[in-house]
Amino acid sequence: MSQNNKELCPVNEVLDAALKEFCVIQSIPVDENTVVAYSGVPGAFAEQAAVDFFGESCHRLPVGSFRQVMESLEQNEAQYGVLPIENSSAGNVESNYDLLSEYDMTIVGEQIIEVNQALLALPGTKLEQIRTVYSHPQGLMQCSRFLEQWDWHLVSMNNTAKSAKKVKEEQDYSQAAIASERAAKLYGLEILNPVANNNRNNATRFIILSKNRIYTKDANKIGITFGLPHESGSLYNVLGSIVNHNLNMTMIESRPIPGKQWEYYFYIEFIGNLENAEVTMALSEISRTSIELRILGNYHTT
Repeated sequence: MSQNNKELCPVNEVLDAALKEFCVIQSIPVDENTVVAYSGVPGAFAEQAAVDFFGESCHRLPVGSFRQVMESLEQNEAQYGVLPIENSSAGNVESNYDLLSEYDMTIVGEQIIEVNQALLALPGTKLEQIRTVYSHPQGLMQCSRFLEQWDWHLVSMNNTAKSAKKVKEEQDYSQAAIASERAAKLYGLEILNPVANNNRNNATRFIILSKNRIYTKDANKIGITFGLPHESGSLYNVLGSIVNHNLNMTMIESRPIPGKQWEYYFYIEFIGNLENAEVTMALSEISRTSIELRILGNYHTT
């Protein structure tokens, strides 16, 4: 942060220490040894997000769950991780907000992927033969109207591409998967319906995570998380700090605090850069009225 901004915006000691952990850079560092972790198998939408953000040549590490993405970063098996955070049809991926609170990682970027959920099956399969459809719960939710037309047994799996892989491996013509066209090509499946999702403008927003406290000069979105005292007006005060400093809030999500009844932490995103005086003044006010404010990252929104 520039010296001029610090003079304009005195911050409290705790926030000042947090801000000093962040380093501004020109671009996200990537080289031939960079590894990017994602949940699923090749053909997953998360893999596509990694490719779109880092390029086709990036080394991709498929892992079994969202938590394992965080663990791979924690254990230095990968330099970056990719997690879905929000879908335009099915809403927020709530479990990943919990992971953001649990693990000390930094959001360094985001990537929005157009998501066309396709119905995939073994070549030659007829719709009338299908008895069971596999997919991630979000995939099933995004295609609910199409699926309701058929008396199919819907089975949740932890990844859409794994569902396609299962159909391919088991060679059962009564099985189908909701997954991407990319997955169909990778696993040699036939596309019975190329766009099965309810919303034809279906998209998923992925966040890019790192252990390093970095942000680029063109970063224009900030994510924070914090708790609040169980007092009247506590959330109003936080939102007031954002409004009073002319900042545009783009997301708010509440999640229960583990082990505490009726107490919540909040995740907020707003437009801004940590170099900006209005941003640091708002954060200073929020840190005084909230509990355990964390700056999750400053990153460029697509």
